[in-house]
Amino acid sequence: MSPGPSDASTTSGHLHGLARRIRALRERRGLTQEDFAVRCGISVSFASLLERGERSPSYETLLQVAAALALPLWELLRLEDVDDAGVHRLEDFARARRLSRKDVDRLLEVAQVMFAAGAPPSVEAPAPEPARCGEPDCQRPVLARGLCTAHYHRARRRKVAESGRG
Repeated sequence: MSPGPSDASTTSGHLHGLARRIRALRERRGLTQEDFAVRCGISVSFASLLERGERSPSYETLLQVAAALALPLWELLRLEDVDDAGVHRLEDFARARRLSRKDVDRLLEVAQVMFAAGAPPSVEAPAPEPARCGEPDCQRPVLARGLCTAHYHRARRRKVAESGRG
C-alpha cells in the first residue's frame, strides 16, 4: 500500500482486490465457502460479503482468514496479482508431500538445470551423487522419504499393520 492518505476509490479498489484474492486463494485450496467460514469462525454470509468486497474485515478477521488459508498475514495482503507465477502451487506441492529442506533444494537444482537460459549442462561438472537410503548399511538409491524401495515398502507395510491393530 502506498504511504499517505488515500481517497475512497483507492481504498475501495484495495478492498475489492483483497476480496478477489481471498476468493481465489480459497478456491485454489479447494474450500467451499461453508468450509472456509467454519475455519475462520465467521458466518457463511459474512464470508460471501468479504469475497465480494462488500465488507471490510477487521484485523482479527484478517488473522483468522490468513490462518484458514494457511498463509502469513503479509501474503494475504500483497497487492500483486493472485495468480503470480504459481508460487502457491509450488508451496502446496512441497507441503502436501512433506518435502524436507534437502528435498526442496534438490528440486531447485533440477529446476535450475531445466530452465537455464539455453545453456547446455556443463561437460566438466561432475554428476551429482544420487541420494542413498537412510537405513544403516544400505547404500541403494532412494525411492521416497529417504529410503530405498525395499525399506520404504517395509515401513509402509509396518505402518499399515500397526494402524490395523489400533
